[in-house]
Amino acid sequence: MDNFETNNDAWVASRLRALDPPQEWKPSSAAALAGIRRRENQRRLWVRSWAWTTATICVVGMVLMGMPAPAKCAVLGLGCPNIAPAAQKAIIAAARGPIPGPVVSPSPSAASKSVGGPPATRASSYKEVGSLSAPLVCEIFSDYECPSCGIFYRTIYPSLVSEYVNTGKLRIVHRDFPLPQHPFAILAAQYANAAGELGHYELVVSQLFATQQAWSANGNVGASVAQVLPPGVMQKVRAMVESSSDPQATMRSDEALAAQGDINQTPTLVFVKGGSRQKIAGVPAWDVLRAYVNDLLSK
Repeated sequence: MDNFETNNDAWVASRLRALDPPQEWKPSSAAALAGIRRRENQRRLWVRSWAWTTATICVVGMVLMGMPAPAKCAVLGLGCPNIAPAAQKAIIAAARGPIPGPVVSPSPSAASKSVGGPPATRASSYKEVGSLSAPLVCEIFSDYECPSCGIFYRTIYPSLVSEYVNTGKLRIVHRDFPLPQHPFAILAAQYANAAGELGHYELVVSQLFATQQAWSANGNVGASVAQVLPPGVMQKVRAMVESSSDPQATMRSDEALAAQGDINQTPTLVFVKGGSRQKIAGVPAWDVLRAYVNDLLSK
């Protein structure tokens, strides 16, 4: 027993000696100050980030509040709204009753040109693009001075023509819907329609939207159109525009159809199939629009 206790005591003593001496805690003012500074810097970064975010939101909100409706809607991707309800009532009165079904305007021209489909089935009006036998029709109500329309025609329209019009699946009908807040929209439509009478509609439409920012700032629509038309053709187009006694004569049926369909912003796409009319307002993403068109074609 004595030996066991002696051995046990020796083992305990050896283990105690093997243990490191306990480290005594000592306060460190330098470490404490460093911790305080670190937390203070983190707080300042959070406050600064919050302040910048708040300031950015306020600035954007003030800018949008100060912008005219068309520009504001273009920034937000909402299209250009018709901000004059009285104009809509005037259009309805001018229509003098409902128009039975879709109408095509203006009248066909002998010099009209279009793409899509074999010659025997090509659309006859210069404001139509595609085959008359296409299973789906898309009416595009647009304003040449509308920023969102410019975005649509520069980014979405070419793909729509390439994938659906040129393959005979879709026929597009252009509809003039100049909004009252755009001072040069009617003049631009006049130039496009006059060029259409001479067989250059699509070329001028593309040019007007490509140079929209320039002519919408100074009203010199003719200068932009002259960049793409031969001098002789441009002279005739300018004469047609200047001699018009009623600037909106070629737009009347389009505007009346817009009023009948409760269309109040540009661009608005109206898809027509089997007597059914479905509209999409604003500028849709191409992937979304493509899926929508494919679904309509599959039905």
